[in-house]
Amino acid sequence: MSAPRIMFYVQYLLGIGHVRRSSLIVQALCEQGAHVDVIFGGMAVPSMSFGNATMHQLTAVKSADAGFSGLVKADNSPVSDDDKKERTQALLGLCETLQPDLIVTETYPFGRRQMRFELLPLLDWVKAQPNSPVLVSSIRDILQRRSSVREQEYVQLVKTYYQHVLVHGDKDFYPLERSFPVADLIADKISYSGYVCPTLNADDTEKTRDTIVVSVGGGSIGKDILIAVMALYNSGFAADKKWLLITGPNMDTADKAYFKAQEQSNLQVVDLADDFLKALSHAYVSISRAGYNTVMDLLLTAVPAVVIPFEGEGETEQLARSEVLAENKVLQFVKNDELSIDSLKTAINKALANTAETVNIDNQGATQSAKLLIEWATARD
Repeated sequence: MSAPRIMFYVQYLLGIGHVRRSSLIVQALCEQGAHVDVIFGGMAVPSMSFGNATMHQLTAVKSADAGFSGLVKADNSPVSDDDKKERTQALLGLCETLQPDLIVTETYPFGRRQMRFELLPLLDWVKAQPNSPVLVSSIRDILQRRSSVREQEYVQLVKTYYQHVLVHGDKDFYPLERSFPVADLIADKISYSGYVCPTLNADDTEKTRDTIVVSVGGGSIGKDILIAVMALYNSGFAADKKWLLITGPNMDTADKAYFKAQEQSNLQVVDLADDFLKALSHAYVSISRAGYNTVMDLLLTAVPAVVIPFEGEGETEQLARSEVLAENKVLQFVKNDELSIDSLKTAINKALANTAETVNIDNQGATQSAKLLIEWATARD
């Protein structure tokens, strides 16, 4: 049997966590023998590898701000109707050329609503094919809560177009219905892959615990955390430790330069860690956002951790993840509007005093996602 052809649509708008999760799944797909075409619609993320997949770059777009008020291009000019038409034609042209057995839409239709100008035509293209590709929605463990009207819209799109919804989580740990109460309406289409995690090298498990590692994901929404951490550093806290501040590749250039200028003999500031998992494995404590990928890295390395969940414009996903892990005594969290030297000190001291509990979750999501996608693609006929 020839290798199935899988088309993987990835569009991040703000944080790069979606890209990292997708890249790990695509790498596993390639390792398991699939021919993968990645349709990438965001700004390039040089640190992410999609293995042996073929990359197809659409005109890059991103969110205009943390409130997702609109779409802009790389030069921050607004995305016009002509730009949208051009992207849609390019996307449908790739579908015609590639003739995939299966198409994955990362997040959509449970998010990425700003991209429906091209994704609804994609869904209609799939439905119109004589032998339609299998259509799969790839989503993280916890969905952003929306109005009941919006949630019913997601359900209707899934019922109309999709054969599968692949949840990158563990049902026993955090079932989808906790963040998506109408999940039962599409229960027949839902499969769980387990959490998508990188592989921790055996030599990364020795923890010397000598560095405070501070990370803010892609960096587009992390400035406030780094400011609070710098105030903590300047107060003399943990002066005997090394400090590593990771600004992320998408932080504003001027802000990056500001933090870079704060470097001291025991304070290093970098865009990206050469090996983030290794850095965490040698961390005294981690301070970070509570995104999917970062939390998986914290669980893998079992580092004492403080997270500051992103709550911009009513976002609930990171807070929900933080709350369930704090309840399980895995980590400490500080709400964004309570960030201060004192709140960080208190949370760090609690994280260090309380040995983190381990949580028994399925973390083989990359391998299992690839296995399911290949099964569904080869069963198409």
